[in-house]
Amino acid sequence: MKRIAALLTVLCLLLAQALAETTIDPKEARNISLTEAGTNETPDGISPTTGRTLSKLYVPEGYAGLAATGRYLPMLVQIGNDGGGVGNRAPWGVACADILYETPLTRSHETRITAVFSDMIPDSVGFVRSARIGHVWLSEEWGGGFLFYGQQEVEGSDVKAEIKRLGADLKSVAFSGIAGGTNFKRYFTSRAGAKSPYDVDANVAAMSRLVPEEHVAPNHAFRFTDDAPDGDSATRVYIKWGDSAKLYNSRLVYRKEWNGYLRYMGTSKTNWYADRDSDDSAVAFQNVIVQFTRVDYNHNKRPKQGQPCEDGRKRTEKLSHQSSRYRMPTCQDEYKEHPA
Repeated sequence: MKRIAALLTVLCLLLAQALAETTIDPKEARNISLTEAGTNETPDGISPTTGRTLSKLYVPEGYAGLAATGRYLPMLVQIGNDGGGVGNRAPWGVACADILYETPLTRSHETRITAVFSDMIPDSVGFVRSARIGHVWLSEEWGGGFLFYGQQEVEGSDVKAEIKRLGADLKSVAFSGIAGGTNFKRYFTSRAGAKSPYDVDANVAAMSRLVPEEHVAPNHAFRFTDDAPDGDSATRVYIKWGDSAKLYNSRLVYRKEWNGYLRYMGTSKTNWYADRDSDDSAVAFQNVIVQFTRVDYNHNKRPKQGQPCEDGRKRTEKLSHQSSRYRMPTCQDEYKEHPA
């Protein structure tokens, strides 16, 4: 049984519970003092993002990444989390991710996944979705490549303008599947048997090789220890985005046989988060971090009926392959994180 080391970071707006008896109020002043973390150094041969021994990782042919080439270049990919990312909306390629971020997408509590690939960078990842301005800031923090398929381009939360302001376009690290350059657009393809917009596949390994060799990602190493931290044992962690977001609320349950947490979606006891291309039946997380942050929403005008959205499709009240509950999230009010 393969066990992956992954970190799930959740920007949670409403409520998180560590054990049933402990409720964390996101609006409560917790008076946590911030100190300068400094730079963590990683021993040779050890992953700076997972703590794994790189020589012990099996790297399939065609993959890139630190374990394959020795080059540290994290690649961030926008992954759809529609319907909680389970069943026929399950992603692929995420079992190789070092870290998964789940962040708010709309005011109605849909969320999106940003996968960070570093140890191993696959040649097939999906389904790739669009970016918001907060995702651009996240990619800037890591300083590696950034893949997305569509973006918001309205005043106040214009992804394209923010990428240009930060200079990511000049560094050749931004890969847009909609407005892609001729040297990488061919690496965005449609997965056979999947319906739009849940079909976009990205050869992330190939695009990582297009990042100039002179580009060096900043040190982002974590500090690892075999000693258990002080505090209560968190065998269950509940993430509640809102009463109207039952598909996106999740429950992370520690499973000893997996040496990690399995992520169950909604109220189901068996509907766990999985990689549809993995031999394993679920994705296990070895570390879970819940981070509270203020989120401001941009209330610029939505596209009118029939007008194009930023992903190239037109807004309709109901799509043939979607119920009315799942309108295109790219055409709703979107968020931009508060700089603080």
